[in-house]
Order: sequence, then structure tokens, then C-alpha cells
Amino acid sequence: MILSSIILILAAGPFILRMGSLYQAESVYDVQTVKEELQWLEVHAGILNKLGMVRDTELWLALNLGKQDLESRLVYEDEKHRFWLFLLKLQEGKTTEAQKIIDSLGNTPLSYLEQALMSLSKGDAVESRRLLTKTDVKWETLRRQEQTLRHLTLAQAAMITGDYQSTQLELEMAQSMEPNNPACLSVSFDLAIGEGKWAKAIELSHSIASQSWRPKNVLFETQKAILAIHEGNIKELSDSLVSLKEFPRGEAYINYVNGIQALKKGQLEEGKSSLDRALKGGFDGGIKADAQKALEQIKERQNADNGLRALAAANVE
Repeated sequence: MILSSIILILAAGPFILRMGSLYQAESVYDVQTVKEELQWLEVHAGILNKLGMVRDTELWLALNLGKQDLESRLVYEDEKHRFWLFLLKLQEGKTTEAQKIIDSLGNTPLSYLEQALMSLSKGDAVESRRLLTKTDVKWETLRRQEQTLRHLTLAQAAMITGDYQSTQLELEMAQSMEPNNPACLSVSFDLAIGEGKWAKAIELSHSIASQSWRPKNVLFETQKAILAIHEGNIKELSDSLVSLKEFPRGEAYINYVNGIQALKKGQLEEGKSSLDRALKGGFDGGIKADAQKALEQIKERQNADNGLRALAAANVE
């Protein structure tokens, strides 16, 4: 009996060590190690690959790598899987299907988080913040990754409304929960762009680019283009514009970038025209809000210029 137990422990030892390494790597978003451990398990673990933890980690990796055709691998009865399916549908722009998942959850903390993410994707930062600051919701019952996402969503909503102090506070809350979450780096980059901290933005963009496993992201490429405009980096701007062409509705983001570039050159009419086309092309979230703000600033500038011209003409008369 003792001998059998010893043999079992020796046989299971490598698997236990690998599972521990897998868990640790996932917890700190060490994507490369997660990939390596899953590859080892696939070859050596046999039927143990069907364990829930292994299958969930495979799905977690696929979602973070932006893999397609994941829906068939998600278990709809599992709340965590339903949430992942919601995120997948939202990323794909399938808002009707995403809304059906929200409706299936009822009034739960997770459903409020999903509603807030949906509102933010539509550019409604005020509604997103309202949903995520409801005092009658037991936010502490969310899993750690979901709580981190709540704070990051609050940070993004605050950024859209120009409340950079709240953005920083929410970002710090998210970082305290998951300091290695790559989304924290993305929000830090967006905040640096919003505050005009260009040197910091360059440093953060390099950190994001060094995570070579990341799938291409339309918002990151757009913000990189804006950074390149302010730095006068023609090559980086050109590279980002080429990347944007590869995305659905990429033309709208290109028009937005062209509009911002025209404004920086003082070309108000050209900037207004590009931003109008961008908004008609349709895009989501913070970029939409930024485009609307830029258009409002153009109109204010044009009204002021018209007023000055009228005043000058009256004085001449």
C-alpha cells in the first residue's frame, strides 16, 4: 500500500509541478509560460487535459491571443464562460447577441458589469459610471479579474468625461489587484495620451509593443498614430495608418487620425470634414467621444473667428 502511494506520488509529481507553474503564470499574465505549460500538458498529461482548470486556461489563453471560433468551446451554463462569451461578442461588434447574454443573467453584479461595458462601447461614459457605482450591488462577489475589469472600465469612463483624477484612482485600484494585467498598461497609455504626457506615452507604447503575443488592437494603433502626430514621427504615423486599414471600420479611424493631423496644422475645414466622415463611419467608446469633442472645439473656434471678422467689419464701417 505504501509502495503504491509512493509510485503514485512520483508519477503525479511532474504534473502537479506543471499545474502549479501554469496557475502562477496565468495569475501574472505570463502568456509565454502559459503556452509552454499547456504544450507540455498536451503531450504528457493525457486524460488530465480534460480537467476544468486546464480547459479554462486554454480558453483564457485563446481569448487573450484574440483567437477566433471560440464560441463552440465555451460552456453556456458556466457563468464565467458566459461572461467570456459576452466579451467575445462585444469585441466582434455583435451587440445584439451580447445583449441577449446580459438579459440571461438578471440583476447580478456581473450583469451590471456587462451593461457598463456595453454602455462604454457606445460612448455613454456617464451611464457606464452610474452602473458601476451602484451602492446596492455586492461588487465584492465578483472574481478578481472581473473586479479589475470593473475598475478599468470606471477609469476609461472617467477618462472620456475628462476626469483624469478619477481615472488615475481607478487605474491604481486595478493595478493593486492585478499589477501584471496587460489592460492596466493599455489604460495607462491612453491616460498619458489624454493628459498630453508624450514622453510617458512613448515609453508605455514600447512596453505594450514588447508584449509580442498581443493581438493587434484598433484603439492602440489609433492612439499610436495620434502620438506620432504630436512627435512628428512620419514613419510611425504611416505604419499605424497601414495597420488601421486591416481592421473592420478601419477607414473611420483613419479619418479620425487625419482629422486630428489637419487640426494640428491649423486646417480647420479639412479637420472638420475628416472628423465628420469618421463619425459617420462609426466607431465606439473613447475615440468617438474624442472626435465629438474635437468637432465641438472646431465649431467654437469658427464661431469665434466669425465673430471677430464681424466686429472688424463693423469697426471699418
